[in-house]
Amino acid sequence: TMVDAMALSHPLTPDPQRSTRPRALAEASFLALPLLILGYLVLSRPSSDPHDSRRSEPAAVAETVVSEPLRPADMPRVAQLVEALWRGTKATELSDFPTRFGQPAQPIFVAARSGGRRQLRLWQNGKGTTLEELQNLIARVKKKLTSDQIDGIDTLQIDFSHSFRKVGSKQVLRRSYVRTHRAQRGLEIRRGDDLMRYGPSRMIATNRGAKRMREVFRDRYKLSQETLNSASVAYRSFEAEQVLVELGDQPVAHLLQRGNDVVAVSQVGRESMGTWAELAAGYLRHHVHADGRMTYKYWPSILKESAPSTNNMIRQWMATVALGKYAADRDDQATWELSEKNIDYNLGKFYHKEGEFGVIEWNGKVKLGALGLATIALVEHPKREKWADQEAALRRSIDSLWHEDGSFTTFFKPKGRNDNTNFYPGEALLLWAMLYERDRDERQLDRFMKSFRYYRAWHLDAKNRNPAFIPWHTQADYIVWSVTKNEELRDFVFEMNDWLLGIQQWDDTTYDDAKGRFYATKRAFGPPHASATGVYIEGLIDAYRLAKAVGDTERTEAYRLSLVRGMRSMLQLQFVDAVDMSYIAESKRGAVRGGLRTTVYDNQIRCDNVQHPLMGILKVLRSFGDGDYRHPG
Repeated sequence: TMVDAMALSHPLTPDPQRSTRPRALAEASFLALPLLILGYLVLSRPSSDPHDSRRSEPAAVAETVVSEPLRPADMPRVAQLVEALWRGTKATELSDFPTRFGQPAQPIFVAARSGGRRQLRLWQNGKGTTLEELQNLIARVKKKLTSDQIDGIDTLQIDFSHSFRKVGSKQVLRRSYVRTHRAQRGLEIRRGDDLMRYGPSRMIATNRGAKRMREVFRDRYKLSQETLNSASVAYRSFEAEQVLVELGDQPVAHLLQRGNDVVAVSQVGRESMGTWAELAAGYLRHHVHADGRMTYKYWPSILKESAPSTNNMIRQWMATVALGKYAADRDDQATWELSEKNIDYNLGKFYHKEGEFGVIEWNGKVKLGALGLATIALVEHPKREKWADQEAALRRSIDSLWHEDGSFTTFFKPKGRNDNTNFYPGEALLLWAMLYERDRDERQLDRFMKSFRYYRAWHLDAKNRNPAFIPWHTQADYIVWSVTKNEELRDFVFEMNDWLLGIQQWDDTTYDDAKGRFYATKRAFGPPHASATGVYIEGLIDAYRLAKAVGDTERTEAYRLSLVRGMRSMLQLQFVDAVDMSYIAESKRGAVRGGLRTTVYDNQIRCDNVQHPLMGILKVLRSFGDGDYRHPG
């Protein structure tokens, strides 16, 4: 049964135009087309964000709720007022200020920065108006700094707190609460006279959530864990207008969410996504070290890599594949050379032979997925013959894990382990699809189709249904369909991706910065993650190309709209400019620029945060016309 998707996963409603970020824009409008998708999405898609009603928490204390919070339209005047206060003008000498500045003050936080480096942070708790207490706070900041430090201050991060509510420790630690409100709200922890308060902007800058804040509070006041968990420790969450002011002769103020401008969907376009891809590729290139090693994970909050023990071979080799995809797309010899260096490093460190079999081993594990992705990196490189022996040995290992019923054993080591079925077989089949497309080996096709049928049945079993399965098999099936035009492959690609649309968030998000991500709030498919949305883009663009090739206009439109929304999320997550890198030292921003936050509230950059969306968006840029980036509203 086909139903009107306007009532389902893609309601065609206007998107608020909130961003002021100076990114490349490409805006277009169009007459919305009716979309059709499978009727069972009604059941599979959550009807709304279950946290939006906030029924599990008390209402904010009435006297802390502001009637007229700051708005984007207030920012030009806010910038002028803050600059004037910084230069020493008295609050009594200022007029024409937003209503919010004339209201009774609530706690105000400021971090004064020079070139991204924090020089001082302070809270102000006073009884005057917001403008008066902001004046007092700025005066206190300047009193604590030297004249040279004052001259160097170029930005002020300010949180104007409001809407305080009592919450329990268990609530603020609950995953659903964290995934909704972290860094949109601040948190206050108190025990008697002991007080610690983190505003939203500090949460982002330090990448700390409630769990880590509790530990800091415990250690600062030398409490036992038992005391920390007792009723003597009280918690209040609070909301805040997060304002970043760039000081100077022409000051600029930004009203932010989680330390960032909110990207409007109208900003998705060929130019903006081309710029996005260049920045993303630049991040990967920057993080290939002189010896060829790729950074696995980088922490912008402390400007350091994660510990070597956190490495992951599948993600490392996917980064290698992404370098090759970019080099091929742009005919970029320098990136090919970087990719070669990276391959040599990875083979030197993680590859060895066990008899006739080649393995990629890390921490005693040899995963089918790592074998497949490593082989893809070799196969797609112009210097493929350089690693012919390694390729052949890796392929023998993959073949040894395949069975005549079409299934794979998913680990070469440890023997007998056979899990991660949603990932590893699809990664191996993607390799086989690429090899079949190149060589047209009928034996390869026969084995591929046996596996296709085996895993189709496995995935459609209700207990196995998981979105993580979909992008790998979509890409593999599309490649083989492109050669064979097999209708079974076509139909399964559509069945998988119709269902996938049901877990993309749009009108059901509590906050605008989460729009477009793939995350099922009511189903245990894992947390929201940049790499997840990125890999779904990789698969959806192939589903889009397939639907367009067979003239399925309804699915073409549904997949296109989903891709546009997913790209909005990717724009939101990328580190781009002095606004979203305001808390990072200018001298260190090159290590962060182009990377993607894991989520809107977690700024760590893992290599697969970047590589998955990069590979998908490169395909989008090749497949979309200028008008395909449009969004209704």
